[in-house]
Amino acid sequence: MQAWWRSMTPDRAARAQRLGPYFEVQLQLARRMAELRNEPLSRAVLRYTNFHRRFALRTPPETPTEPWISFADSLDRLGDLDDQVALTQATFLVMAEEILPPPPKLAFGCFAHDPPDENGEVQIHFNNADTDTLGGPLAYEKQTRRRADLVAMVQDIHARHSDARAIRGRSWLYNLEAYRRLFPADYAASATPEPGVINLHGNSSWGQMIDSREAVRPEFRATLLANLADIDPEAPWRAFPLQVLRVTAPIASFEAFYGL
Repeated sequence: MQAWWRSMTPDRAARAQRLGPYFEVQLQLARRMAELRNEPLSRAVLRYTNFHRRFALRTPPETPTEPWISFADSLDRLGDLDDQVALTQATFLVMAEEILPPPPKLAFGCFAHDPPDENGEVQIHFNNADTDTLGGPLAYEKQTRRRADLVAMVQDIHARHSDARAIRGRSWLYNLEAYRRLFPADYAASATPEPGVINLHGNSSWGQMIDSREAVRPEFRATLLANLADIDPEAPWRAFPLQVLRVTAPIASFEAFYGL
């Protein structure tokens, strides 16, 4: 067994089984894109699914690495969707656990942030790091927890990045009131459709397909699959039920909102 594989555990096996329907819907989109673009399925899977990240290989590089090449070669030899799903599950089962947020980002509960860009804007990220008997991370009962996460994050930005001027986000989550209510009013109200290219190798679009317990949302799956017939090969993200929204507000708005 190669060094980049991990030891299999019962928890990992259960998760691989649970994620099968999630892998299946992603493969369906990739298969359609491979057909429309006349390219190998493995190329479409690299570009239009988040498998590379789910395999703990991080953002897909221009030149695939050995662990991915092994999976891709096997995938391209399979024609049946069920076999492709089974291969994806088997590969996930033996890969390393994905680290979220990826280093060197620091976690603040369910949130993380990038350093300021050249314009002083800090992009923030959200991960499902709090699903329990009370529900998922955006459950009403957990508003206090999530705001505490955000307070800690904004304090960190203020302490370590004096050049930070604004906070921005880019996700399907801004369609949800349960998410928007965590933020200052001007930040939530700034939501507009992302005008640029949406990469499908992360969660900014694919995250909406599953709930906090990683079960596929049937109505979202049905909508996406129905949209595959007329999918735009130049903008496949438009086939998703919820579009990625871009939001931004001055960091001063966050400090005022959280009483910092």
